[in-house]
Formats: sequence, structure tokens, C-alpha cells
Amino acid sequence: MNQVLQSGQVTPLHLASWTTDGVIQDSGVAFVNTLAQFRSDVLGINFNAANTDFPIPVNLPVGFTRWLLNNIVLSGASGTLTTATCGVFTQAGASGVALVTTGTAITVNTNLNDTVNNTQTFSVNSGGSISYVDTTVYFRVQTPQGVPATGNVSLIYRPLP
Repeated sequence: MNQVLQSGQVTPLHLASWTTDGVIQDSGVAFVNTLAQFRSDVLGINFNAANTDFPIPVNLPVGFTRWLLNNIVLSGASGTLTTATCGVFTQAGASGVALVTTGTAITVNTNLNDTVNNTQTFSVNSGGSISYVDTTVYFRVQTPQGVPATGNVSLIYRPLP
């Protein structure tokens, strides 16, 4: 593992940048000016596990306490997932606020790259009109696929001060 060497500090709410191998510095760019999106992934979700929650962490930079949901994407399926249904919630057990409506049909029907329907972007409830403070959300497999099947889920969001 390579060690990061640094003298001095990165200004709070600024992004770090590489100066040279192993050395970082303050980039001079404030995070708030980047309109950055963050992504949190859960890999290898078991789509044959009925009524099972898979926690997705929401990591916020220092000084940010809320976030705005952009979208939720399912990718990297091991095969067809068209029997399974899901929902995404702010609390385990299909409770709290539903980010993706309970019982949403999954339409991924292939695991072949560069092929239509190998990925699904879910419709997000109240997209752009609710900010959240939850540091974990829960992707819930509701109806199982019926055969062994896995996939990856990405939560894409924007931190808000």
C-alpha cells in the first residue's frame, strides 16, 4: 500500500489534488462549486432473497448534512431479473420514506454487455423536491427471482450543506 505524504493542510470544504506521487495538496477549488455527485454501491445483491434489505451507505463530506437523490441504478446482473421486485426506503423493513415505490418491477433481462435492458435506472419518488438526512438507505428485494441471481445497485446523490 502506498503512503500519502503531505505537509500542510487541505482547506476545509476544498478538494484535494495530487501534487506528485504520494503527495496531495489543496486544489484551491471549493467542493460547493463543483456540483459534484457522489455514488455509493452495494455489490452482489442476492435477488433470490425475498423481503431482504441491503443497506446502502450515504457518505457526506464534512460540512454537509443533507443530500438530494439523483437516481438509483441496477447493473451487473448475473442473468435475468424480470421476476424480482424491489423498493428503496429510508428505513429497514420497507419503512420510512419510499425512494423507489414498493413492489417496483425489475426489467433487466440480460447480463450481456452493450445490450439493451442489461441495466435499469429506477424512477425516484419526489426526485429533486426532497432533501434527506439519512446516512443509510435500504434496497429491499421483495419478490425473489426464483433462481440464484445477483446484481449491483448504485445510489447517486448530491451532498447539500
